[in-house]
Amino acid sequence: MRQYRVIIWGLGNVGRAAVRMIGERQSVKLVAAVDNDPEKVGKDAAGLFGFPDIGVKVTDDIDAALKLDADVVLVYTPLRHEPKTGAFTPSAEDMVKVLNAKKNCITTIPLYYSQVTTPDLYKMINDAAVKNGVTFMPSGLLPGFYASHLPLYLCNLVDHVDQLTVQSGEDDQNNTSSWVKVFGYGIDPDKFPQDKLKAGIAAYYIAAVYEMGDRLGLKFDDVKVTHEVFTAPQDLHPKAFGLIKKGTMMGHRFTMSGYVGGEKKVSLIYVHKICNDIVKEPAIDSHIHIAGIPTIDVEVQNMIPLEESYVTSAAPSVDVIPQCIEAPAGYQHVLDQPTMLPLV
Repeated sequence: MRQYRVIIWGLGNVGRAAVRMIGERQSVKLVAAVDNDPEKVGKDAAGLFGFPDIGVKVTDDIDAALKLDADVVLVYTPLRHEPKTGAFTPSAEDMVKVLNAKKNCITTIPLYYSQVTTPDLYKMINDAAVKNGVTFMPSGLLPGFYASHLPLYLCNLVDHVDQLTVQSGEDDQNNTSSWVKVFGYGIDPDKFPQDKLKAGIAAYYIAAVYEMGDRLGLKFDDVKVTHEVFTAPQDLHPKAFGLIKKGTMMGHRFTMSGYVGGEKKVSLIYVHKICNDIVKEPAIDSHIHIAGIPTIDVEVQNMIPLEESYVTSAAPSVDVIPQCIEAPAGYQHVLDQPTMLPLV
């Protein structure tokens, strides 16, 4: 069995889950872990999270790490939030740094299906990968495995697809990531820049709509995004946010849809909220609906578990390592590679 040598760049919530997974598998070996948090530097990359030591100390020197012998770099560096537009800008320069070091690169950062959503970044990354003879592959949960890979796999059971709808969401009440503040939990909705949030979330997730449409052979003549705000019906006390007063924001529902001939064909519905255990609306439904012959409805239970909510984001990036390494040089998509399977 081949053992793949891995560098992790970014030890936030996704990096934490990836470190644990790699430590539990024989087919992957961590050779470096990079983070700029001084509280993490110098500590064992797994031990600092309470996992069994993995024998690799965290460094803040990415250049030195990239000189090591490694097959692939898993990049989980933070997004850059643009206050003026509300958009989340992917750290494409980080990917190019990895590729210029002649290392294959996998990321959960939303540089997904970039030939449609951000063609300038697609070209920059693809050119660097081809020039250096290595592969760049985005692979996470959403965009990614849950939307759009799993729905498209299910479409193979259907004679023809009339409509595809993917629903999901997450309860942020225990989420300590800095980016969660963009949802304005606890703020008066009339004093919150809702249009900026709508634009930012669409930039993050909408790549899944484009990929599902393209792979179903659909040519959208319009793509629309709607945003619904939900306020707390009572005072709430989420762990990560303190008091959320009645009447302030506690949830958002975003609907992104591609249309053909004025008819909605592909939709992604995503909910961000807090205290789902107390307030049920808007509902967090991990549901895939395919209207066709036959009509298929699939419910995924506990897809983003509260106890380790980022494991389902990390797993698709770890498990796709063999496919990334074997793929042709350039910007490559998971669905164009052999089937991804769990690593052992």
